[in-house]
Amino acid sequence: MLRMSRMRKFKRYKQFVTLWKVTAICYISIFTLGYLASGTGAYFVSSQENEQIIQAGTWWDGSELAFIGDPKADETSCPQVNLSVGLKNKGFSMTEPTTYEVFFSKQGNPDKKGEKVGSGEIVPLDQNETTTLTYTAEKEGFYIFKTYQHSLYEEETDKASEVWSKKVKVKCKEKKVKEEEKIEEVEKDQVEEVQTEENEQQESAENNKDNKEQKTVETEKAPEEDSEVTPETKQNNEQNTESSKQEGKEEQQTEKETQSKKAEKSQEDQKAKTQEQPQATEEEEGE
Repeated sequence: MLRMSRMRKFKRYKQFVTLWKVTAICYISIFTLGYLASGTGAYFVSSQENEQIIQAGTWWDGSELAFIGDPKADETSCPQVNLSVGLKNKGFSMTEPTTYEVFFSKQGNPDKKGEKVGSGEIVPLDQNETTTLTYTAEKEGFYIFKTYQHSLYEEETDKASEVWSKKVKVKCKEKKVKEEEKIEEVEKDQVEEVQTEENEQQESAENNKDNKEQKTVETEKAPEEDSEVTPETKQNNEQNTESSKQEGKEEQQTEKETQSKKAEKSQEDQKAKTQEQPQATEEEEGE
């Protein structure tokens, strides 16, 4: 009887242990399944977030670029002239960089018939942020800057919209000053030549006048010294004297007219040169 009771107790204990193990296995299985299910959900959410970030750049970011003021040229740095112009983002912050280009033409408008001489990159600008674009020019002429808006600017086209600055003229001050000095020297030499000619003509006229007056005086004195001169000879001498005076007056009048004409011609030449200089400047500036 004792052995039977012990066997029964042992069997019950063994059944209890087995039940406990089964219960533990069930709990562990449920916990494991729940962990695996929660990990899959987290992976799925992460995948969705990455997909949204990739699609963020497929529409216009709302940025709007615009040039500020006119380009500036530092002509004191000749023969290489430093050009600069301000650029501002008047819209929302940029999500990607853009580029700018520089065009050159010797005359006229470089945006229409100019050649590309430089380029650079513009980093993304925040809202209302400004930057300065620069270029070193090595030729005299006209330059202009160009940049591009976002490829889907205002969501109207898939082609980047262009933004142009105003053109700027490059001309070294040193060369300009030398040309002006040369023109002034030429004009000064011309004025001196005209004055010299006028002085020489005036001296020549005065000498001729003195010689004629001296001859006239000698002719008037001759009849008084010669008491044997006939009335006919005296009359002839008076006629010669009057003729000499008349010729002297005519020569003086002719010389005055010549001097007046030369002075008027010199003034007209100076006015013509003064008018040619602004016309040449307008032709360089182009349309």
